[in-house]
Amino acid sequence: MIKKILIGLGVIVGGILLFAAVKSPEMNVSREIVISAAPEALFPYINSAKKSYDWMPWAESDPSVEIKYSGPDEGVGATSSWKGKEMGVGTSEVVESVANQVVKTKLTYTEPFAMSQLAEVSLTPISGGTLVKWSVSGHSNYFFRLMGIFVNCDDMIGKEFEKGLNKLKTLTENK
Repeated sequence: MIKKILIGLGVIVGGILLFAAVKSPEMNVSREIVISAAPEALFPYINSAKKSYDWMPWAESDPSVEIKYSGPDEGVGATSSWKGKEMGVGTSEVVESVANQVVKTKLTYTEPFAMSQLAEVSLTPISGGTLVKWSVSGHSNYFFRLMGIFVNCDDMIGKEFEKGLNKLKTLTENK
């Protein structure tokens, strides 16, 4: 009886591990919001490593985080690096910037896990304001694919994106 239970558990664990191994490594999360402001009013907050921390939710989730800036104040090459108990260690560098339209940022995490992602914030003028879309894409390693079986990463990261976009809305609509 115990042997059958152990074999059954082994099959279940093996199935989960195999499922994680064949699961697509592609990861994409995005959220959007309409903000009653012109792209020109929003662009400085997405094009500057320093100003982006006025609205991004990560810093408030880790009060211990230390952030350093390098490179130009805005645009391609604007870089921030962080170190914190919750956020780990990493860097963020603007790799593409099209005025009042889009900013792409390469995110490189070194602790607690090595990983890189591409984040993009796009601004699309619409009647009454701007559609702001924040997305991130990258490849998940085996550990994150395994974790993704039990944790909905889109939901978890998406909630943080929603908090940040709402902060950006409040920050820019109140100016």
